[in-house]
Amino acid sequence: MKLPNLYNDPFCPCNPMEVTVVNKTKNELEFEIHGASETLLGPLMNHTLANSNVEYASYYMGHIVLDNPKFYVRTKKGTPKASVLKAVEKIIADIKITSKAISK
Repeated sequence: MKLPNLYNDPFCPCNPMEVTVVNKTKNELEFEIHGASETLLGPLMNHTLANSNVEYASYYMGHIVLDNPKFYVRTKKGTPKASVLKAVEKIIADIKITSKAISK
């Protein structure tokens, strides 16, 4: 699955970001986000954890050169995919609110 590079930065070596599913079960999802940084993963984790259906969410940056960041989520109820997508929607909404406030 390809995602747009939200951080269209000439210093960012990744364009566009790419997501690879590493492990998927009924209530767990682990995936790598090639080229992601803590700028994306921190809010993604926080918004995912804000969902009452989520039991656990975390990310692992690994080695800066050798590893791709990994994101892991485990749900009590519902699918982990739905929980992550809901978190992504909230992040996008936050960005739009900030953009409108700055544009005034």
